Amino acid sequence: MQNNLDCEIFIAGLKDLIDCGDYGTKEQLSVLKAFALGIFNMPLESYNNLQPISQQTLGKAVVEPLTRRRYIQFAIMLELCRHPKSHLQLSKLEASAELLGLGGDALTVCRTMVDSSALEATTDYIRRYEQYFLALQEKHGVETFNHEGSRQYDESFFKTLDAFSSMSDGSLGKEFFNFYERNGMRLPSRTSINPGYYVCHDMNHVITGYEPTGIGEICLGAFKLSMNDCDANWMASMTNFLIHEAGVFKPGHSAQYEPVGANGDPFDGLDGKRGVMTLKGAPEMLADAFARGSKCNRDFSTIDHIEMATIPLKELREEFNVTPPLMNVADASIRW
Repeated sequence: MQNNLDCEIFIAGLKDLIDCGDYGTKEQLSVLKAFALGIFNMPLESYNNLQPISQQTLGKAVVEPLTRRRYIQFAIMLELCRHPKSHLQLSKLEASAELLGLGGDALTVCRTMVDSSALEATTDYIRRYEQYFLALQEKHGVETFNHEGSRQYDESFFKTLDAFSSMSDGSLGKEFFNFYERNGMRLPSRTSINPGYYVCHDMNHVITGYEPTGIGEICLGAFKLSMNDCDANWMASMTNFLIHEAGVFKPGHSAQYEPVGANGDPFDGLDGKRGVMTLKGAPEMLADAFARGSKCNRDFSTIDHIEMATIPLKELREEFNVTPPLMNVADASIRW
């Protein structure tokens, strides 16, 4: 989006899309407002006075493929912020995506959530997400793979993780160890589920400064997506929304994810009524995560973090232009 007019069209289209006879829910409107002010730097008065436009009007005005893709990504996030789920909201989303010539796994997941049980929705999502696991795993050592196509790690990989505790204060490795210790988590090991995935994921937590809270997880997904809008990062961002906003599944002990829900139905947000984006500061943090990710000079999310473990975290943040996060709104989700 090159100018203020493009931004206004983008937000005006989303205003129309979330309106199911109620102008959008309070939660959806708070997230949309944060997007407008925090990502597009739209003046508050301009946002308040902005009138919705139809999806047909938006489709004629927004023709650049990557902008259309980002529009539908935001639309899906806003759709997941509606509680309870709405067939009307879903049908509006699907019609808009078809008009813009977009499809994909994320849209199918939204359909599955409305029509299926938590178990069915979780099973379908994991099947779709598994194809991206390899791209999201730590890239370290000689590339060998098991019969399922997942990356294999030798003993030296896990010995290096264990040695992080003795690295210099302020180094990436020591900060990774501290991240696990203060959050009461055990370092990934050979017996962990998909250890390379979580090493990579949590290295990104450390570098970006987001703690593993609901807000922090969603912000990390948004940051990575803004830094590199690839399909793997988009599905990873969706995973965070499905866990912490929609509440369809949660991290498991015997499997990477396990469904939640009463009587087989999807558990719809916190207390079954609302999502993480209703928490104080969450919409603003989400918008800030998108803004921060866009400022990075290159993608660090899937580099060999182990190889860089001795480097001071401060130097790495400077190297990749990782700017400070928004403070004083949800500081329990920040470690900077």
